[in-house]
Amino acid sequence: MSSPVLSFPAADQKQWQQTVVKALRGASPESLNRVDEDGLTIAALYQIDQPHSTAQQEDGVAPVARLTAEPQHRLAYGWRVCQPVEARPDADVKSDPATINRHILDELEGGASGIYLSLNTASLAPLDQMLRSVVLGAADMVIDAGNDAMEVHAALHGYAAQQAMHLADMRVDLSIDPFAPQADDRLLDAGLALLQQADPHHLPDRVFRPNGWQWYDQGMTQVQELAYLLAAATQIFRSGTQAGLTVAEIAQKTALTVALPADMFDGIAKCRALRRGWAGLVTAMGLDAAAYPLHLHAIPALRMFSLADSDVNILRTTTALLGGAIGGADMMTAFAHDALAGSTAKGRRLARMQHLLMIEESGLGRSLDAAGGSAFLEARTEDLTQAAWTAFQAIEAAGGALAAKAAGVFEKTATDAAAARYQRLASGRLPLLGVTVQPDNLPLPPLVPRWQTVQRPAASLEAIRRRAAQAPPRILVLQQATGVDPQRDKMRRLLQVGGMSGVHLSLSSENVDAIVAARAVAVILLDCKEQELHPVVRAALAKGAPPPVLWDAETLLQGGLQIDFLASLVAPEDGAA
Repeated sequence: MSSPVLSFPAADQKQWQQTVVKALRGASPESLNRVDEDGLTIAALYQIDQPHSTAQQEDGVAPVARLTAEPQHRLAYGWRVCQPVEARPDADVKSDPATINRHILDELEGGASGIYLSLNTASLAPLDQMLRSVVLGAADMVIDAGNDAMEVHAALHGYAAQQAMHLADMRVDLSIDPFAPQADDRLLDAGLALLQQADPHHLPDRVFRPNGWQWYDQGMTQVQELAYLLAAATQIFRSGTQAGLTVAEIAQKTALTVALPADMFDGIAKCRALRRGWAGLVTAMGLDAAAYPLHLHAIPALRMFSLADSDVNILRTTTALLGGAIGGADMMTAFAHDALAGSTAKGRRLARMQHLLMIEESGLGRSLDAAGGSAFLEARTEDLTQAAWTAFQAIEAAGGALAAKAAGVFEKTATDAAAARYQRLASGRLPLLGVTVQPDNLPLPPLVPRWQTVQRPAASLEAIRRRAAQAPPRILVLQQATGVDPQRDKMRRLLQVGGMSGVHLSLSSENVDAIVAARAVAVILLDCKEQELHPVVRAALAKGAPPPVLWDAETLLQGGLQIDFLASLVAPEDGAA
């Protein structure tokens, strides 16, 4: 087979534009553009040669803002696979140390190079049992301890001393985020005091790790999350220098964690934009960005997960990890597809294997700038970078991250964004595979307490489905004309989204007894209005106790997904769940 390069002449930009216009039958390519939830335009056609000042290559060498913190490790081994192990009492696994130890060993023996360990003071006492047979220093240990970070540090420090080691030898990341949801005000000063008092060679590899993933799961948009990360890092630098630390000392012990969306391309651009923001930040503080690269930890967002048809979460995680892999994340963590209901051994293994297949078989770690030169990704990176920097400057102008935290700005930002996202779902502009598209009728498992605060768009429909399963509503779908009404299938699909079904009856005075016997709580009229009902039928419907609510199918189907309509079919009159 001949090479297509030899078979087809090269096309210039003008020819491509003409081809696109022809395919659109004269419409402008701008008609295909869309606007994301941050208000940024995503175009369908980009100029190949459009300039991007800080994103352009110089002398054939990729700018440092594009490179991972450990390029040699990346090329040799891929990114660091740091898999989650839950050790909190409210986690999805038993909190006994033997079970936690088995999960840690399963991950490490199964190919993970590190552990993302969620714990608190209630799970600290049996550290020797929890870490039994774990070769300390051979794997990364990223700690997620929230407000218990300093207590966890003290316990780990004591355990390391028993092993004649320092926490740096154990490759521990303390990962303090002073501005996380519900973060204690003492965390920032405590972390800075740790940097001041200890030998930096004995400290954890990274003491501070602002975690945008948590705020993204609380509802923040991508630009808002990036701005939060830059503001949090800046505040750590500011407070640290005021306490007598140097910018270099702080930069060496600070990393960032970012959420990966299901959209692979947005994940790529998001990672690259955050690296550019960090490079601009440390450069403004007088550091050489090449000497202080960002250690970037990326985690697929859990807000995109669903309890309904949870196997689809595997697809969401895969595309999210691809975004982080091509975007150049140094470390990635993937939760099991069934994490919302309690991670199974199978789910944890599948999550781990997604990393390994991308590294070992797809070779995604063998390129340091795989997305470089893509007109779309360069433009998307530029847009995210500029928008995030502008939002970050607004936070700084209002007093910085400390002031924003004190005033509840981060919480309000996340809450407002989550509410706007819900409206997109309700209007039908946010389709969810397995939830609003091709939903199944399988029962939903309970949500574990660990993830009840995640603002998932699917949660509202899951709540409706649960109530419908507990007390299926009696729904009549009445049709006046004979034959197939296209609205009938549409109504059936809409009811299926809520886990319901309706009984279809022809609308006539001859089946009045059947209408009365149905004792419906809701009646959906397919091809007529309430005022067009036969008086006998109307009288029969009025005999209900209470009478059913009448709905017009045409009006319903023009109004988007109609979550409020579905909720009304299963909720009490007072609106209580």
